[in-house]
Order: sequence, then structure tokens, then C-alpha cells
Amino acid sequence: MDYSHVLFDLEQACADFQVRLDSDACCIRQLGVPATRFAAEQQLQEFGKRSDAIAAGKYALGTMEFIRAPFYQDIIKDSDPWSFGHVVNSNVPTAKFFAVRGIKEAVTASYAAIGLVNALALRDELFQLALANSRSFESFVLDSLCWVIAVITKRAWVDTPEEQRLAFTQTLCEDIVRHTTPCIGMITATYLIDEIAGGSKCSQFRLPWEFHYTCKTTFENVHMLHIFEAALKVIHRQLQRSAEMQHAPSGGSHTIAYERRSALHIADRVLNWAFTSSDESKVIAASFGHSKGRSGGGNTSKAGQRGSSRDSDNLDDGDGSGSAIFESEFRNRTPLFPRNWQSLLLSGEILTMFFSVYEATLSDQMHAYFSPGSTHLALQCLVQVSGIRGKDIFASADAKGSDELRAEFARVIMRNQLQMIRHVCSMDLVSEGSEDMVVATTQMIRRFIETQLEEPSSTVVANQRLHSLAFLVIGIPEAHEYFGEVSKFICMLLNSAAGILRSDMLQRVDDDFGDVDNYFVMQAFDELANAWSTVINQIREWEYLEEAAAGTNSGSNGDDKQVSNQSVLSSFTHFLVTTAYLIRSEYIQLRMLMCEDSVPSNSSRAETFSIDQGLLAKDYVVYEDQLQFFALLARLDLRTSLDRMYENLCSRCNALQEEFKSIESGTAGESYNQHTIDLLHEQTQWIVLMIGFTLCDSGTSERVLIPKPVLEYSAACSNTGQDLTVQCIMVLLKMLEFELVSPSSPLAAYGSPLLVETLFWALRRIAPVYFLLDRSDYREVSKSTITAFGSTGDGGNGSAIINGVLDLVKRTFDLWSAEEDVLQMCVSILLALGQRTAIAREITSSPQFTPLMQYFTSNIGQFPEAIHGSIIEALALLACHSSSADHERCFSDLKTLILRSFSQVVHSSDFMARHQDARLVNQLLGGLDMMDGLLSAANFRNMDAIFGLFFEVQPLFEQLLTVYGHGDEIPCEIIQVMESAARYLDVSSLPDDEHMLRFSHCFRTLLRKYQTSAVGRSTSQSDTDIESLSKITSLISAISYLVHNEMGFAPNEASPSIPKAVADDFGETEVFGLYCVHVTADSSQLLTPNVLRIHIQLISEMAQYRMPSLIRWLPTEIWAQIMDVLLAGIDHGIYDIGHRTYEAISRLGAYVKVAGIGNAPAELRDVFSRGFKQLLSKLLQALLFSPFDVELVEYAGTALVTLGLLDPSHLQTCFQDLFAQGDSAAFAERLSSTLTKFNSDLEASDAVRGLLKTVEPIPDPIDSAELRQPLFEFLVNTRAVLRIK
Repeated sequence: MDYSHVLFDLEQACADFQVRLDSDACCIRQLGVPATRFAAEQQLQEFGKRSDAIAAGKYALGTMEFIRAPFYQDIIKDSDPWSFGHVVNSNVPTAKFFAVRGIKEAVTASYAAIGLVNALALRDELFQLALANSRSFESFVLDSLCWVIAVITKRAWVDTPEEQRLAFTQTLCEDIVRHTTPCIGMITATYLIDEIAGGSKCSQFRLPWEFHYTCKTTFENVHMLHIFEAALKVIHRQLQRSAEMQHAPSGGSHTIAYERRSALHIADRVLNWAFTSSDESKVIAASFGHSKGRSGGGNTSKAGQRGSSRDSDNLDDGDGSGSAIFESEFRNRTPLFPRNWQSLLLSGEILTMFFSVYEATLSDQMHAYFSPGSTHLALQCLVQVSGIRGKDIFASADAKGSDELRAEFARVIMRNQLQMIRHVCSMDLVSEGSEDMVVATTQMIRRFIETQLEEPSSTVVANQRLHSLAFLVIGIPEAHEYFGEVSKFICMLLNSAAGILRSDMLQRVDDDFGDVDNYFVMQAFDELANAWSTVINQIREWEYLEEAAAGTNSGSNGDDKQVSNQSVLSSFTHFLVTTAYLIRSEYIQLRMLMCEDSVPSNSSRAETFSIDQGLLAKDYVVYEDQLQFFALLARLDLRTSLDRMYENLCSRCNALQEEFKSIESGTAGESYNQHTIDLLHEQTQWIVLMIGFTLCDSGTSERVLIPKPVLEYSAACSNTGQDLTVQCIMVLLKMLEFELVSPSSPLAAYGSPLLVETLFWALRRIAPVYFLLDRSDYREVSKSTITAFGSTGDGGNGSAIINGVLDLVKRTFDLWSAEEDVLQMCVSILLALGQRTAIAREITSSPQFTPLMQYFTSNIGQFPEAIHGSIIEALALLACHSSSADHERCFSDLKTLILRSFSQVVHSSDFMARHQDARLVNQLLGGLDMMDGLLSAANFRNMDAIFGLFFEVQPLFEQLLTVYGHGDEIPCEIIQVMESAARYLDVSSLPDDEHMLRFSHCFRTLLRKYQTSAVGRSTSQSDTDIESLSKITSLISAISYLVHNEMGFAPNEASPSIPKAVADDFGETEVFGLYCVHVTADSSQLLTPNVLRIHIQLISEMAQYRMPSLIRWLPTEIWAQIMDVLLAGIDHGIYDIGHRTYEAISRLGAYVKVAGIGNAPAELRDVFSRGFKQLLSKLLQALLFSPFDVELVEYAGTALVTLGLLDPSHLQTCFQDLFAQGDSAAFAERLSSTLTKFNSDLEASDAVRGLLKTVEPIPDPIDSAELRQPLFEFLVNTRAVLRIK
């Protein structure tokens, strides 16, 4: 065959296609005419499928030594083999590129025919070709050639003897060290690491997972180590050359930069390598791929993720994000290196070299092509080496030696990071081009600190293991200096952010990033704040351990080392206190400046500011991490920090009072006053946030206590006036009183609803903890705290404070009656106070409670409908702590209010004529919301009364469903009320069977009315909107809560916790509820992630608690839909959906296997048979081929075994299909032996035999824990053969 014609056709196709390849060969840009492009593209794509693609490709590249190989004699038998003895190179670079790609495709497709010997010969020949033409071939052709060499190497890796592998690795290393430019060994090694890593950069070999795993395990600890060592030698040599050539021409410097960048590519890949492990659990995790997400939505269709079961599995993560198949679960951490890497990675010279090479890359700024990449790679390498961790890498013959290795490593990292921190701090941190350097430096600091503080020390002092922070501070002389520089760096970042606010950069930052908080300087601050928080938490733990040790050894003579440790602890704590003051000061200053930037100074910005305030989340949510960090800093030295916050708060309160006085007197202009007042309000609300986070942790339960540092500070104060904890809280209350002026006052227009909301947020956080505190919860409480907030019996003023809060709540509703967020926060503080029994009793016994109750019930229509339910819940919750007479009166008022909201509308003579009037609809929605709030407050005191009210409103709900059944709002609210009734009302508390049956009948009657009105409703776009889906989820939740409510602690339907007649009636209601779900929602709604999650949970619960009623009462067509829902849940991207699906299948299958459905109609038996076959097929495919969350394998495997017991013949059919996929007898034999062993393990399993022999009418599913070992062994061995890439 004349290959010159083949080459001519290839070059012509390239010309017709008219492509230009970028220099990195990663992007092909089309420039030609579409008329010829398509045919040329097809020809180029088909080139690699030619039977003689390798021969033709080599001809184009200019080497014909392959002719002598026996394998190719048949290909060229019609031609004179020696007629091609001369070199015929193509002069078209793109033709060479596609020739190389053709060789690669031919090798991967025809490796079995080519054989190991010829494949390695081809690889060596191409390697020599690359070496010979390293300066003549275009860079993208050379890169492609090296890539093909790496692909051939990996394809032959498993078959290649170890000595030949070592020989080729040695060849690469020798070429790397030889420092030719461009370095073929370097490029090839980089591609080889990518190929063997098995990630998204790995080629498609169409080989099982076992092949890729074997390649990786045999490559990483010897061959990759040699390549890494060779790359380090290049880096070291280039550093020496850089020093020698500082005054050399730029060309030599250009070469050094290129070689350095190439070596850093290898180092970066090695330092991010995810090592395999002999740990069985990690091998299993690797075999199943990346764990899928456990929250959020997911692709409900798996068709887009996987086509053919055997061809399309890419061994990557399930969402296609490109992470490697063996990637560590800690994606932001340095991998765990084995011990044989110790000599390289823990060498002080090598660690220092990484920092030196980073400095060298900074001097290459003239090389625009290389330097940015080199600097970035060097920084990423530094981040990785800073986080070296694990027992293996620091292993030594004795514990002392291990700690010495850790100490020496930490000393080297600290010493070098110190130099880097000082260099960065000497720069302008916000200058152009500093972003990568600043962010990476903070990342490596955080990586080092967090890694070192989680690594346990082996050193024992006073019979106690030395704390990790103590190990660093005591054992490493540079530790104090290092942490000092880090603290300065934190301050400089905050100072730089403040500098932006004072400079001309502010407008550009606001335009590009929204505000300074989104700029990289604050992102870098967040990194260091996380690291410093770890240090502060560790110092607290260290203090606790030292106190415990001192108590244990109090009777002994002491230990000199322990005394020394305590002195070091005291010294380091003092250092943290000092630095905390500096950081706090910078942060407060920055926040005050940010307030100036955020407050508009003109009308145009004022409009934007108003819109932004309505759209953005609350500051206490957005900046929670920063505020928690500030609280940690403040609690290190509460006296100083509270003094600063108290001073700032008082000064701004005084300034606001002065401004308000000037407004009243008319001595200042309106515009000036408004801007100043807005700024003071904004700054004050930030100080309030800082105080709120400092004085108390989050939570509203009774177990949230005053933080220990606050207790200790308060106890050290001699009187209430000196206790700034008390004074700060008092100022918050005074500030609220000052802001809540009379609605008729002219000052009302100048108030800040945001500040009022923030003040109530702080009180909601503080009040349940400080007010009427229980002294038994604390070892010691200061007298000032008791005096200010304690009960009357303890001599405290807490009762007066609580009464004052109630008055402030009422005044807020008067002033800000239209501000929903402010009012909701007021109600939330009432709910929080109602959670504390002592406070709730004090409120209900207060003379202000009854007027407050009347105020709300009389004026509730003036407040936003969205808070009606919360108001009723708060009032009902508080009323439960009053006397019996007061409680009955309060509940009567609430009941009257709710009934009136319905009766005024429903019983009006023109209701049907005006039922679509928006005001009437809103009144009904408000009544339903109030009923929902009352149900949320149900407890043992009001349970019977709320049951009675529910029975009373049930006919009204029926009428509303009849009138509004074709809409969404009213039915959705009614279903929400039913959900709350099932959730909060305790059926077992009803006095007799009659009342229980009545509740079940009420529930079922409402479900029937809802189903009747909803069926036949015309579908529209609204059927998939949030409101419609909310109605479906509420209906499903209502049935689920009803099942749990009625079943109580009963294990299943055969053993009810209530009389059987009542239980059966509830069963009918619950099954009808499941029926309603399916007839009132279409399949697309049922398959949306949020609905699917709770729907499958309901099916699982019904299978557990409502068999055989479920089979007896549920229609056949609904069972068919349930099978479809379970089918959709298999291999779903959301963890909970998969978990519940496999549980439901196991429970349902166990019942059908043991109890049988022989008495069921033939149509239902057919649905079960067909459905179980489909479930079995899809589940088997998912377990054997999909990237599967390893934590779900037990549940899915139990479902698989259960389905296999139900239909063993179909299971065998599925396995026969798997056998047919193989192309060799060995493939089928291995699968067959694996299946045989699995079957024998199942036969011997006590869990399976226990299910088959059970005599219980409702059997429990198979215990998944007992199937773990045989199941994992079967799946891993099978997937190793079947998963293809």
C-alpha cells in the first residue's frame, strides 16, 4: 500500500477542515468553510479506525522502523517493505497531530491483537522519535506524541514485567535529569501520572476498574517516587542556575523558567495524588467511586448520567465534576503519603526548596507565558507540603522519634512560612497581581495550623499525653514568632480592606465584587480567621487538660515539666489576649468604615440601598462565621473587649439622642440629620451583633448556658456598675426604648426598623439564658448578674426586666405594624421566652400579660397575615403556664378569634357571590394560619381543647374545600393545618375509642373532600410551581405524621398500641391518604426531589406499619405508580432518597416473600411480579456499574438480596446477561465463581435463613449488617471486572 496517498488524503482533510490548534493542543479552532468542513471532520475522526492507522501514522511522522515487526507484515504485504526505507515526513503540523491521535486510538482499540512486545516496541520507537525531533516538531504535536507514549505505557502496564516498568521509568527519569529543552521525559511523565491517576484526564481504555486500580497501586510507591525525585532534582538544579545567571541574557532565564514550570507540573500532581490503601473500607470506597451529594436537588433522570451500562461509566464522580476515582474524601487536604516517601517529603532541604522555587518564580515576571503558571503551581505545592500529615509519613521506631520528625517538619515549615509572610506583608496587599499570593499564603497557613493541631502527640508528661498545641508551642522555638507574624498578617488584611474603603479603589471594588466583603482580601481574612479560631479553641482545651492534671496531681509533690507547661500555657494565653485586642480593634474599625460605605449619601444610591436591604439576607446570618470569630477573640479578654464595645455603643446612642434632639429643636438641616442618623443606626446594629455573639451562644433551649469566660469575668467584678455584661444588656434595652417612640411623634420617621430587629435578635439570644437563670445550672454566678436578671426570690430584678420587654414588644407592634421582619423577631422572642418554664410563668403572672393578650387578639387584623400563626402560637404557649382559670380564658379568647375569622366569611349571606374577593380570601388564610399556630403550641394542658376545636372547624374546612377546591391557596393551607394536627396532637391522649375514631373520621372526611375537589382540576403551569408542590409535600407529611402518631411505639400493624378496631380505622385513613397523594398529583410532581424524598419515606413507613392493609385496600393502579416511584429512587443522586428507597423495597419484599400475596387479585400479582423484576434489574445495574455511595451499599444490597429471594429465576437471567457481555472465557468464569460464592454465602447466612423461617405475620427485613461482608466481597469483585473506562 502506498502510504504517501494516505498522507496526502490526511493533509487534504486538514486543509478542508481548516483548523488551527492552539499551542497547548487543548483547543481546536475551526476557521474554514462549512461546505467542506463536515466531510473533512468525518475523515479525520475515522483515521484512527483504519486497520493500518499505526503504520500510516508512523509514516506521517517520518519513522518506518516498524516495517520489520511481524505484526505489520500482513498490513503491508502488498507493498515493497523496503520502498519506505527513506524518511517521508509531513510538513503539515495538523496532519502530524491527527496521525498521532490515530496511533493512540488504534493502540487502545487493538491492543490485544498488537500484543505486549509490539506495543512496547512502538512506545519505545515513538519515544525515540520524540527525542530526535524535540526541537523540530511543533509543541502541540510533541505534546500529543508524549501523551500517546503515556497511553501506550498505561495500556501495557499490567502485562509488563516489573523490571521493564522500572527500566522505562528510569529512562524517563534520566531524560528529566538530563535537562534537555523541551524535556520529553518531563512531558511524558506528566501525562503518565494523569493517565494512571484515573481521573477526568485519563483516557478511555474500555477496561475494567480492576485494571486502573492495579495500575495505580503498582505505580504510586516506586515509579512515581522516582519521577518525583527526578523532578525535584530539576527544580534544585534550576535554582542553582538561576542564582548563577542573575545577570545572564533573558534567553537563558527563559529556558530556566520553562524547565521549572514543567517540573512543578509533576510536583503538583504528585502532591495532590490520592493514594490507594490496604484498608478494606477504603478499597471498597474506591471501587464504588465518589459519594453522591446528600442534600439538595439532583438529576432525577439517570439517563443523562449513564448510557450503556458497560460502556459509559467513566469511573469518575457521579456528577461529572472531574474528580479522580480514588479521590480522598478530604478534598481540601494533603494526601496521606506512605512511609517510604518520608525521606523526600520530610527533608528540610526539599521543603525549603519548595519555598525557594516560589521566590524564584517571582523573578520571572518578564516571561509572561511561563511565570503566572509557575507561580501558581509553586503556591499550590506550598499549600500541599504545609499540610503533610498522617501516622505513616511520620512513623519511626519509637514514639519519641515520631515526635522529633513532626517537630523538625513543623520547624522547617514555620521558618519558611515566616519569611513568606514577611514578604507578603511588605507588599501592597491590594495591588494588582497580589491576589494569588495573598490567598495562597493564607491557605498554606491555615492548612499547616489545622493539620498540626489535629495530629496527636506521642509525648507523655505527668502521665498525660501532651496536647497538640502544647507540642508546637513548647517543642518548637519558632512557634511564638510564627503565631505572632500570623496575627500581624490578620491585622494587615483587615487594615488593607479598610484602606480600600478610604481610597479610590472603592468604586471599582463595589462595581466588580459588590462590596469589600467579596474582595479577595476578606476571603484571605476568612481563611486565617478559621485557622486562628482553631488555635483559640485548642488553647481552651489545653487549659482544661492542665486544670484536670493539676487536680489529679494535687496530692503529689508535683512535676517540674508540668509546672513548665503551665508557665508556657500562661505565656501563650497572654500572647493570644494581646493579639486578640489588635485583631478586634482592626475588625471594629473596618466594620464602622463599611457602614459608612453602605449608607447612601445621595438619593440615587438611597433607592438602590433600599432595594438591596430588602433582598439581602440578615447580617447575623451572612457574617455568622466572622462574628463567631470575633466572639472567640472577645472572650479571651472580656474586660477589655466589653469595655470597647460598651463605649462604642454608648457613644453612638448618645450621638443618636443628640441628633433626635436637634431634629425636635429644628437646629439642623433635614438631609444632614438623615444621613448621620442612618450611619449611626448602621454602626450601632453592628455593635449590637458583636455584643450578642459575645455574651451568648446560639439556641433558645433551657440548656444554653452563660459562657464560662463571661461567668468568670462577671464574678470578678465588684459591683453591678463595673459588670459590663450587665451594663451592655441594659443599654440594649434602653436603646430599644429610645428607638420605639410614639407613632404620633415626628421622630418616628427617623427610626430604624433594622436596628430594632437586630436589638430584638440580641434579646432573643440573651434573654432565655440570662433572665431568671437557674442558679443550679452553674457552679458560681456573680451577684451582679443575679441582682440584674435574677428572680425576686433571689433578690433580683428579672421580673421587672421581663415586664419591660413585654412593653417593648407591644410598642414595636404599634410603631412598626407593617414591618413583617421586625414583628416576626418580636414574636420569636416571645416564643423563646415561652420555652423557659420560669420565664413563661413570670410572664403569665405579670399584670401585663392579660392586656397584651387582649391587644393581640383585638388588633391582629392590623398586622401582616404571615405572622398571625406565630402570634397565636406564642400566646398559646405562654398561656399554658398560667393558672387553670386564666388558661381557660386565654384559650377561649384564641378560639373565638379563630372561629370568628372563619364565621364572618363563611356564614355571611353573600359569601358565594364574594368568595373570590381578595380581602375575604386573606381573612380565611389568616384564620387557617392562626389555627396552624395554635396546633403548633399543643401540649398536655391544651391538648383536649385543641382537639375539640379541630372537631369544630372540620365542617368549615369541608365547606372551604368545596368552594375553593380548584384553587391552590386555601386547600394548601388546610392541608398544612391537617399536617400540624397529625404532628402535634397526641391521639393517645384522647379519653376513649369514640374520640379516637372521630379524629380518624374527621381526617378521612377532609381527605375525601380534598380528593373530590382536586381530581379533574385542569392542569396548568401552576401545577409545578412552589405552591402546588408545597401542597403535595404537606399532604404526604400529614399522612406520615398520622402513621407515627397513631402507631406510637407499636412495631407493626399486628401489634397495635391502641384497640384494634381503632387501629384498623386509622389504617384505612392512612391508606386512603396515600391514595389521595397519587390521584391528586401527576407523575412529574411526584418525581421532583423534595416530593420524592418524603414520598418514598411514607411508602417505607407504610410498608413497615401498614401491611397487610396496604395490599388489601390500595388499588392496583396505585401500586403500579408506587413501583414507578421506587424505580425512580434507585441510584438517585440524593442520599436520603436512595436510603429510603432501599428500605422500602426490603420491607415490602420481606412481607411478600414470607406472607405472600396469593389471595390478591391477579392484576395486583402481575403488577408486583413485573415491578419486582424491574426493580431487580435496575438495582443490579446500579450496584455493578454506577458510581455508588459506599454508605448506601448495605441498604441497596439488602434490597437486592430480598428481590433475589422473591424472583431467583430473574436474578439468574440478569447474571446470564452479564456473562454474555464478556469477550473471553476467563471473564465468564470469574463472574460465575464470584456469583457461586455469593450464593453459598447467602445460603449460610443466619439473616437470610432467619427471614425464610420466620413465623411472624409481619416479618422484619433482612439485617443488612450481617450481609455486609459477603455483599461487599461480591460487589467489589464483580465491579472490578464490569466497570469500564
